[in-house]
Amino acid sequence: MTRTLLNKFNQYAFKISSNTVILSLREGYIALIPFFIVASVITLINQWLNISMKGVEHQFLEDFNTLVWGIFPVLTLMSFSYYLSKNLKVHTIASPILVFTCFTATTGYITISGSDLAINHRMGALYSLLMPVVCCYSLSYLERLKVFRLVGVSSISLFLRKHLNLILPYLIVTSVVLLLFPYIDLAAETIVEGLRSLNPHWNVFEKLSMQLLISHLLWFIGVHGDNTYHILVSSELTSYYVLPDLISYNFFTGFVILGGTGCIWGLIVAALFLKKGQHEKRIAIISSPLAMFNISEVMIYALPIVFNPYILLPFLLCPLVNASIAYFAFYSGFISIQYIEEIPWFTPIFINGWLLTESVKGVFLQVALVLINALIYFPFLKANRDNNLSGKALDVLMKRYTAGRMIEEGAEGSFSATQRKEQINAHSLKEVTEALNQGALTLFYQPKINPYNKQVVGFEALLRLTNKDGTVSGPWFLETLEQHNLLHIIDNYVIDQLEIDLEQFSKHGLKPKISFNISPQNLLTGGYRRIIKAFAKFPGQVEVELLESSYIEDFNKTVTIVDALKKNKIDCAMDDFGTGYSCLSVLSKLNIETIKLDRSLLPDQLNSKSISLYTNLSEMISKLGFKLVAEGVETTDEEQVVKQSHIECVQGFLYFKAMPVEEAIYLFMTKGATQQAEDATKTKETEE
Repeated sequence: MTRTLLNKFNQYAFKISSNTVILSLREGYIALIPFFIVASVITLINQWLNISMKGVEHQFLEDFNTLVWGIFPVLTLMSFSYYLSKNLKVHTIASPILVFTCFTATTGYITISGSDLAINHRMGALYSLLMPVVCCYSLSYLERLKVFRLVGVSSISLFLRKHLNLILPYLIVTSVVLLLFPYIDLAAETIVEGLRSLNPHWNVFEKLSMQLLISHLLWFIGVHGDNTYHILVSSELTSYYVLPDLISYNFFTGFVILGGTGCIWGLIVAALFLKKGQHEKRIAIISSPLAMFNISEVMIYALPIVFNPYILLPFLLCPLVNASIAYFAFYSGFISIQYIEEIPWFTPIFINGWLLTESVKGVFLQVALVLINALIYFPFLKANRDNNLSGKALDVLMKRYTAGRMIEEGAEGSFSATQRKEQINAHSLKEVTEALNQGALTLFYQPKINPYNKQVVGFEALLRLTNKDGTVSGPWFLETLEQHNLLHIIDNYVIDQLEIDLEQFSKHGLKPKISFNISPQNLLTGGYRRIIKAFAKFPGQVEVELLESSYIEDFNKTVTIVDALKKNKIDCAMDDFGTGYSCLSVLSKLNIETIKLDRSLLPDQLNSKSISLYTNLSEMISKLGFKLVAEGVETTDEEQVVKQSHIECVQGFLYFKAMPVEEAIYLFMTKGATQQAEDATKTKETEE
């Protein structure tokens, strides 16, 4: 029962992590991390000057600090809009401009007084996330409707045609937003007024709980929780005395949010003790210097905490636990407050504890709270590492939806070289671009089978396109992309996705050998370096399938590249041997491990000459020291020929079609060579 609930939660968490809005929000906030850090440092300096250097003129810094945080909503808006439009396959400049126009025209962020413009950064703070979603999704939908297209396929460039066809969708989205916003704003004002009318006579615990829960929930959805909470509720719920000598500001900064929102120091400690959590450890190390000053944005947006269901519970629980323990410690008289004025929020941990209590007890309390937070975070962080998408996995997930955009960027450059001929090529490339924009790249895995015992001995990674209607098709677009020198985009996706999928196999204790293809041109122009970087950590598990044209184009360079891969324990195979330029003389010069016999070599209707050719060719290749893989085995007669040829690795529809990685993992767990060997050992031990 517990396992079933965990599996359902993992599926739910994966759907959240891979949601287009969540992915885009993550990208948008990560892009803003440099801004957050610079803005926080400016605030630190400004606060320090206000406190320590009174009488020193620094109004310019005060103004700059106000301006930096004043433009924060619009920076969030533009960054989120850019990445959301990119992932929705709408124009990444035109769409954010539309969002910004609608935002400024409706929210009161920019106000007009006579001939002067002014910024009210509190206005529209909650709309910096809503407006991009409404505008980008509406524009994406309307852009696909043919009725709103002003220009069809014509002699003008794809780039110009795309922008002309945005005119009507632009007008419609702008009109709808302007018409609907007054009603949305009225509903929002009603909610805000309801929050502001909350009973200011609540007891301290109710005020603490409300502030911590709402502000942290706002942070969880990517909104600056502390500032927004102060905007939404009355001052009685943000500035009050926790105890007679302890104001809420000092209580929160000194003994609740240690390291910043979410009690980040506890999360950092938990991450540093997480085995195999390289992503989490790196983010923790980067975050540590900033957490000294209670700046938590790196952890919140880069781990990420935002919209991460695995971290939500401890993110909400730790502040409540800290508040409860610290309140009891002060209320019971175990620790006394000695300093009653506000201590700046950026005062480092332990220093603020000493200043507030003038006792080591205050410091020991902070240490205890950090350790308790680490214990709370640790199991959830471990579950996040084991099951959720993080780091490179999220990056690759985003790439699978953006290959069409990258190819479209290259398409414009291929339009105007030679007018008539390029029009034909650009039209075919347009079809490819539209197909990739509407679908998503993915990798499927075709099992390789030992024909004698039917064990799964490995897989071949095959590129597939999941279409808009959910159907899956093969990579019919590769030839067109090759004509335009754009295959490297697809190769890079395959390498990145295979790296993630190998890590998924590893999480289940599986180490299958997986082969994949790479274009010869990409291989010879440096693509092998990316392969080494991705797969050197999976020794003996990866096999690069080369076409014979790689050797024909530059034999010496190919030999050098294959040797470099072998030094990093990455094997190589010749794919589709028996087609195209295949030449027997080249076999004596190859430095690869495996030859894959193309299906075209399989005997046709048990033709005796074809059988003789297949078996003798197999024998000769084996004597040269190569391993053999028979491709395209679809009938039992073909399987019989393969067995007569003493080939121990085959693939084809007779056994399995290509399948998603989840199915491949399950198949290898149940029918993999390693699993069957373990089952045989257990059976033998039972018999003994």
